Amino acid sequence: MSDAPTSKMRKRLMAGVFVVLLIFAAYICINLFNISVIKSEYYRSKANNQQLSSFTINANRGTIYDSTGKVMAQSSTVWDIIMSPGDINDYNADKAEEICKAVAEICDVDYDKLIEACKNTKNRYYTVKRKVDKETADAINQYRIDNELAIYSVYTIENTKREYPNSTLASSVIGFTNFDGDGVYGVEASYDEYLQGVDGKIVTARDANGNPMPYEYETRYEAQDGNSVYLTIDTVLQHYLEKNLENTLTQQNVQNRACGIIMNVNTGAILAMATAPGYDLNNPAVLSDYFQKRLDDYEASLVQSGEYTQEELEELVAERESVYREQQWNNKAVSELYIPGSVFKVVTASSAVEEELVAPDTVVATCVGATTVAGTRIRCWSAGGHGTMTLQTALIKSCNPSFIAIGNLLGAEAFSRYFEAFGLTEKTGIDLPGEATPLYVRPENMGPVELASSAFGQTNKITPLHMITAYAAAINGGYLVTPHVVDKIVDPTGNVIKTNGTEIKRQVISEETSATMRELLENVVINNGGGNAYIKGYRIGGKSGTSEKLDEYSNANMRYVGSMCCFTPADDPEIIMLVMVDEPYNGQIYGSAVAAPVISAVFSECLEYMGIYAQYTAEELADQDTMVPYVLGVSSLSAITTINTYGLDYEIVGNENGTVVNTVPGAGFTIPKGGKVIVYMDDDSNKLTTTVPNVIGMTVEQANAAMTNAGLNIRLSGGAVGNAAAKATSQSIEEGRTVNKGTVVEVTFIVNDETG
Repeated sequence: MSDAPTSKMRKRLMAGVFVVLLIFAAYICINLFNISVIKSEYYRSKANNQQLSSFTINANRGTIYDSTGKVMAQSSTVWDIIMSPGDINDYNADKAEEICKAVAEICDVDYDKLIEACKNTKNRYYTVKRKVDKETADAINQYRIDNELAIYSVYTIENTKREYPNSTLASSVIGFTNFDGDGVYGVEASYDEYLQGVDGKIVTARDANGNPMPYEYETRYEAQDGNSVYLTIDTVLQHYLEKNLENTLTQQNVQNRACGIIMNVNTGAILAMATAPGYDLNNPAVLSDYFQKRLDDYEASLVQSGEYTQEELEELVAERESVYREQQWNNKAVSELYIPGSVFKVVTASSAVEEELVAPDTVVATCVGATTVAGTRIRCWSAGGHGTMTLQTALIKSCNPSFIAIGNLLGAEAFSRYFEAFGLTEKTGIDLPGEATPLYVRPENMGPVELASSAFGQTNKITPLHMITAYAAAINGGYLVTPHVVDKIVDPTGNVIKTNGTEIKRQVISEETSATMRELLENVVINNGGGNAYIKGYRIGGKSGTSEKLDEYSNANMRYVGSMCCFTPADDPEIIMLVMVDEPYNGQIYGSAVAAPVISAVFSECLEYMGIYAQYTAEELADQDTMVPYVLGVSSLSAITTINTYGLDYEIVGNENGTVVNTVPGAGFTIPKGGKVIVYMDDDSNKLTTTVPNVIGMTVEQANAAMTNAGLNIRLSGGAVGNAAAKATSQSIEEGRTVNKGTVVEVTFIVNDETG
């Protein structure tokens, strides 16, 4: 019997082999499909990682401009210095120490760290130094060429650096970027998606051994710069606002900073916004002098207590420094709540006038210094009371019981409805990050006491931005507008891709009610010869406020917030400004005393620049200061005639037959009409001298008499110089100094009460 396979067996074997081959082929096909189609991206990426390496070219952020086109933030190209320990080991191992020494010297970095980094020969990317200037980058490239180093032993990669040419100006509005180039505060954060560009890339090929190939195998994808942002901020107004806020920090010994806003009353465009103190945008982590002093004082108190180890001391100081740094970066006008006080009375008054519950001459209350509401005694700022009050006099005197009565006329439901209509229950919607949401008494929780205190601005907490937008609605015709700091966004080719126009949310009160409020508030400023915000030749309306920080301090240790909001021209408003001073601690607490002078100073310096010019009444013209004329070289008779023409008095010193050789004050000095000019007729005459008296605390009349009796000229400063209640708070030359007779001493007067 034969052992040879039968035909049937061969067929079975062939069929089995075919099936195995078919299964194997199917397996191969499935795997090929899986690799080439389903997982193609994965394997392509893996191959690229082996064959290619890439370096990011950071895009420049867009430039930030002010409303006039001045640069406020810009990016410039810088370079990162990169070293590849792997490439140095492969191609320049004998020069490793020499390379590290040269790179350390050029980049001003630690040589020992570079040597240590070179020991890790598997690493092909070590950052030596980030964001160096062109000179340093060129020096590195030249060193590599001169010493014939491998392409990627030491090389440079383009990066970008954010710069702020104005340093601290508008710091709380602009914000800054973090180490990765992302905006983290201010406009830098809120418009980050527009300012960010598209990063580029350099892709280089590597050979089979992973070594870089020559430059001809390199592909470069250029970065695309970000869009530019144009602000509504005017740097001129910003400068004057910041300067005067900084002054009040010092003058009033302000404990918790100050802030201010200047806004177009009709459009909501923010023309200036500042928190004082500001900080250096180029070095945001460095504390300002204001906070550094507080940190030093805090550390000194800890050391003096003797209760802490050095380690505990350092930890506590570091924690406090972090708190101060966060406060420094906060935009106080947008991110922090405060109790507005009597400035809020504008909202209550507007609501009651709109409801036709009161008119300007309606008697609203009789103030005796306090009133009792549901068993709770609520006092007025004036302990002696104000007597019979109309709406107009209640605003002028800032009478709390009068506004309690007005609030009662409105009732909780109507008061809450207007409170909401004026935008005080939600965010304003400003295009800045970190806006705080108001804390307020809801209608269902508003009893008689809550309504009473809310009516004069003492209970609810809002931001300064809320207050100025509500105030603007009361005097701009009744329209609640959305505030904004960005005007437009422009792409790198110059095309405008986004604009922020006027956004009116709603009309809160009628044009007629708004006109009434403008008149009422102008009368507040001009009452009794002028308040602290009054400026000759300008029609200004306003209301000050002083609030107690009841939720933070006890009555025995009470701290206050002084604020004021003013607008001009009063008959047709264009500009509105609010200043808030948080915890003044130098004896003056009223908003009229600590905030109004800031507004007056900024308006005085800026209104003509803004195209708003003085229009003097006949009385104001007659009361204008005059200028000392130039009379050098003329006869005494001619000098007397000229000086008299300017409305000034004179005193001749020396030979009357000679010619004038000098005057005190000198030509061009501004002094009140009736002031005296000392005229010297020869060089041999001894200068007449006098001692400067102390006039602090005196009325205008008393100070004028004291200076005149001392042979000095007085320059009256402050909006309240025409107010009988005004007192001198400062003088430009301290008492006791010996000066020439005729010298001009500037004396500032304010009304230091809630009516000022």
